Amino acid sequence: MKYQEAFDLLNEQLKDIPKAQIRSMSLSVLPRLMDVLDHNHTNCPYCQKMSKDGSRYVHNIRPLFEQDMSVNKHFEQWVESSQKHLKAEHNQYVKGRITSAYATYGMAIGTLIAFAYIYITGGETSIGGISIGWTCGMLIGYLSGKIKEQRLAKNNQLY
Repeated sequence: MKYQEAFDLLNEQLKDIPKAQIRSMSLSVLPRLMDVLDHNHTNCPYCQKMSKDGSRYVHNIRPLFEQDMSVNKHFEQWVESSQKHLKAEHNQYVKGRITSAYATYGMAIGTLIAFAYIYITGGETSIGGISIGWTCGMLIGYLSGKIKEQRLAKNNQLY
């Protein structure tokens, strides 16, 4: 199933669903995921199976917004296993995931460096130092993630 076809089907079914609820389920990645599974399904039997399963979700997305949590759990497991397979077997990654991971790592490392600096120097301005370390770490991580994603995008490894 191509991106535009999946996008149109989902938009048609989700007209009356609040945008916040759609965002909370990360449905924005679904059309891109379906497109990349469709692209790989001729060479990979697992992608073919996942594409068929995903097509069922795209054609009937409404049950995900009802109170039955088992349907949501199955959908989340399907998305997760599809993404893991694409990453492991086809070296393809979700757009934005690397940047957010790098930014998170950067924040943690920046905070730890700030703590270490404050501890070693015996500084009294710990809040300011931690804030600066956190911000610098986030910025460095974000930029590193963007650079990595640009390299992957050049090689058509992002979806």
